[in-house]
Amino acid sequence: MRVKTLRSDVAIIGGGFGGVAAALVLADRGLSVTMTEEFAWIGGQATSQALCVLDDLADPIGETVGVTRRYSEFRNRVRQWYTSRYELSSYGKGQLHLCPGNALCSHLSAEPQAAWQVLTDWLRPALASGKLSIRTHCVPQSAIRDNDRVCAVVCKDEQGQAIRIEADFFLDATETGDTFPLLNVPYRLGTEAKSEFNEPHAPPAADRRAVQSFTYCIVVEYVPRGNFVISKPRNYEHWRDHQKFYLSSAGSLPGDSTNFFKPHVRRDGMRIAPFWNYRSVLDTNNFAGRPGLFNRAVINVGSNDYHDEAYLEHPRPEEVLAKARELSASYLYWLQTEAPRDDGGSGYPELRPVPECTGTPDGIAQAPYVREGRRIAAAVTVTECDLSAECQHGARARFFRDSVGLGGYAIDIHQCANTSAPGVWQPSRPYQIPLGALVTSELSNFAVAGKCIGVSHIANGAYRLHPEEWSIGEAAGELAAWCLQKGSKTPHLPGRELFEFQRHLVAGGTPLYWYEDLSFDAPGFAAAQILAMTGVWSGDAEHLRFDPQHSLCAHKAKFASVMARLAEAGIDVALFRELNMTAHNARKYDVAHSLRHWLDEKGWPQFAY
Repeated sequence: MRVKTLRSDVAIIGGGFGGVAAALVLADRGLSVTMTEEFAWIGGQATSQALCVLDDLADPIGETVGVTRRYSEFRNRVRQWYTSRYELSSYGKGQLHLCPGNALCSHLSAEPQAAWQVLTDWLRPALASGKLSIRTHCVPQSAIRDNDRVCAVVCKDEQGQAIRIEADFFLDATETGDTFPLLNVPYRLGTEAKSEFNEPHAPPAADRRAVQSFTYCIVVEYVPRGNFVISKPRNYEHWRDHQKFYLSSAGSLPGDSTNFFKPHVRRDGMRIAPFWNYRSVLDTNNFAGRPGLFNRAVINVGSNDYHDEAYLEHPRPEEVLAKARELSASYLYWLQTEAPRDDGGSGYPELRPVPECTGTPDGIAQAPYVREGRRIAAAVTVTECDLSAECQHGARARFFRDSVGLGGYAIDIHQCANTSAPGVWQPSRPYQIPLGALVTSELSNFAVAGKCIGVSHIANGAYRLHPEEWSIGEAAGELAAWCLQKGSKTPHLPGRELFEFQRHLVAGGTPLYWYEDLSFDAPGFAAAQILAMTGVWSGDAEHLRFDPQHSLCAHKAKFASVMARLAEAGIDVALFRELNMTAHNARKYDVAHSLRHWLDEKGWPQFAY
């Protein structure tokens, strides 16, 4: 069969959530892009995996804090999708930031098809211009590499057509690091032994099969007096008994099942939100004047987490995926027929699978929600010790000088295949995404734009969430554009080039250093970020505040130490110091802005690079 060749500046192999973020960046930079995706919908966990319940509940991440400007725009575009289609109720109008689903575990929960349409519409101008080509149902099969350069990746589409994709820079935005073995790039899979990174919660021995569970999410709606019971799955009793089906919500315990629609008080007195609200994606309380609109929710709980075996690098992955899909169908059947009702009795036949939300005939997601795939053996590997509150005793996680983004979620490891050990949940400190975790010393025109970055199995539990994946994708897209437009010889940018690249990121609204009170649109944001990243004026080790509105008078001691260090480094700051120590009523953000300007004029100290 003849091979079709596609040529572009950048190739994004995999259309995951991070891959879309990268494509948006590259479109803004004017570069041509070819994106491939295994499933019908681009967007990964927010769309084809049916989980547009954005995992950003953890403090201090907010609408404009700890996230990028484009991620914030995505959230607002999703909200606009709803406000342009539905009339808001009084409650809906009263929300400063509309949450269509009012979910328990997210600041923004919405239907997956809404997220898919938002992302597709956002990319439409690039598609119309011919700068972006998206090939769905396209799976990588092989790759061509010339020493440290990727030359091409060959994919196969659903008709069996081979497509050779050539580019000057390649990004992997697949869910499972599919290009790594094709490119013969070292990677990790499963758990590392404790001896490798000395992580407190790592097992004694490594196990490549011990990969986190994955889930086929289900979208359902509740239609009063309806009856939508599906056909009984073939192995229903096996899955029901094997998984010990129960109703769960955040904080509920096996054997202490929560209620379906009503709050529940746990046996120790803790209030547990209803099962339904855990990941609700459409709450009719937000909308008015819409007959036939019903409450909808995504089902993604422990009962339909598949952890018997990993499909990744399994000799018959299609069999494993089929079992996982049958598990989800079985749980849906149990919910419809056997789940304990709040009003007594068993089963909720009123639950209707919603194929219009998933793009599938049965309301079960197109793709499995993948928590963990291959992890590239990167220039930098982030470990549990870099993140966990147990190991990091200050306000922030380990400082990475090459930060290209932020994250802020707990270390959340679901039960893994090939082990009966339960998952791991432990608090983390707000953390950074190091550039070194996106690149490998093996390749000079390649980076990761999704979850498969250089992290340990345990650290992956904090980096796999929506805002983190989006930030990784944005950073990878910016990196590809930077390397091509600046002629960089390596994507692991050195010294002064890293400094300039980080300034570029910050100018575009990407935070690199944790300040919980400084959003990307705040005065002084860029200056405070760069001063902290270079070590010129770092944040307080005991808290996450920048205190932008404080007068310099409240920070004179710190300011004096900053001036002294700059003077020791040979920077002429005498006049700057004198003027600000005299007029010390200036706000801190003003002083930061002025100091950045002063150093641009006088020269930055050597330690800043």
